[in-house]
Amino acid sequence: MERLHDGKAQSRSSAETASPARRGKRRLKIASQPEFREKSRVFLYELSECFCKVLPTYSQHVQNDLAKLLIVHALGASNIQRLMATTQREPYVSIDVRIPAELQVPSNALSIADSTGLPRETVRRKLKELVTSGMVMEDKRGGYRLKPGAIQTEELQAAFYASFKAMMAVMEACVDANLVEVE
Repeated sequence: MERLHDGKAQSRSSAETASPARRGKRRLKIASQPEFREKSRVFLYELSECFCKVLPTYSQHVQNDLAKLLIVHALGASNIQRLMATTQREPYVSIDVRIPAELQVPSNALSIADSTGLPRETVRRKLKELVTSGMVMEDKRGGYRLKPGAIQTEELQAAFYASFKAMMAVMEACVDANLVEVE
């Protein structure tokens, strides 16, 4: 098993059991549900700490509205889902590089409602508010997408890095509790 330390995997012992598509890459092996239940408080504590560090940083960008925050994340992920599943993603792995509109797939309110579990009318209303605030734009092809440059601000870059550090603390705790192994 490998240990995560400062964002890098350090080998203790390793077995290559990845699928052919992922061969040569590290994979996470999670504990079974009974094993997880035995030590789940470790995960829940660390996840709560993570949320308390991360959510206030993000929520200020969406007028402290957590439904808007969820919609922005769902929208951003769905806009680039196809691109991220291809080899074309390589030039765009840095958040500093803007993804051209033609490589983004706009999403409609119904698909965002389905992915977030929020009521469709709530999603429609919040999307209109996000358009007014300048974070989201209606696409000429129909649907919505994040406005180009909306996530390339220094404040959001800092929030993304804070999120990364907080998630690493969660992963470290899970590794320490033997809830996760890196193969």
